Amino acid sequence: MKSYEYYEKIAHLYDQMYEDEEWTILRQAVQIYIENVIGSLSGKVLDVGTGTGYWLNFFLKKNFQVYAIEPSKKMLEIAKRKYKDKVKFFNTKIEEFEFEDRFDILNLQGDVLSYIEDLDFVMKKMKNLVKNKGYIFATVDSFYFMRRQIIKYGNLKELRDFDRTHITTVGSQYGTFKSRCFTVEDILNLKRYGFEVIDIRGCGLSKVLSEELKNSYLVKEAEHIFFALRKL
Repeated sequence: MKSYEYYEKIAHLYDQMYEDEEWTILRQAVQIYIENVIGSLSGKVLDVGTGTGYWLNFFLKKNFQVYAIEPSKKMLEIAKRKYKDKVKFFNTKIEEFEFEDRFDILNLQGDVLSYIEDLDFVMKKMKNLVKNKGYIFATVDSFYFMRRQIIKYGNLKELRDFDRTHITTVGSQYGTFKSRCFTVEDILNLKRYGFEVIDIRGCGLSKVLSEELKNSYLVKEAEHIFFALRKL
C-alpha cells in the first residue's frame, strides 16, 4: 500500500486521531521553530502533503500566498472545505507537481519525506521549486526511535535490514506502508543537494510545551525529527 492510499482510508478519522495532547504540543513546538527561522518573511508557501490542511491556517495568518498539494482525494476534500478559495489546491504528488514560479517556503510536515519512495528525485525536485535563500521545513520519522521499537518488538533480520536501509513498515489496522527513518547524519547529508541545514530538533518528547522546547536538543530520544534547510 502507498502512504496516500492509507490516508485515503483514514481521511474521515484523521483530524480526530491527531487531536491528542502530545500531537498538539508537537505541532505548537514546530510552529515556534519555523517562526524562529522565518521572522517576518512572507511570500509563497507550498504545503506538501497537506492532508486535511492543518498547516494552512498557520501560513495564511502570516500573510503568505498558500498553495497545497495532496495525493489523497478524500484528505484534500476536507482541506478544501476548511479553506475554500483562500488556498490553491492540487490533487497530486510532489513527484508529479509542476509550477511555473518558485516558492519562498516548502513545508513538509507529518513525515512526508519519510513516505516518499525516491528521496533523491524529490530533493532535486524541491531544489527547483524553492527560491534561492528559500526554506524547507520538515518532520520525519526518527531512525533512533524506530530502531528501539524493532529491538523491542521485531527480530534480528528486521533489525539488520533496518540498519542497512533505514526503511521499515508503519501503519495500523487500516493498512501498512513503508517509512524511511532519518538519522542526524541522513539530514546533514541533504546538504549535497545545495542546501544548508540550519536547525535540527527532536519532536514528541513531552506533553508540556515548555518541556518540549527545552528538551528539543535530545534528538535521538524523540519519535520524530524536525529540521530546516535553506537553499544556497
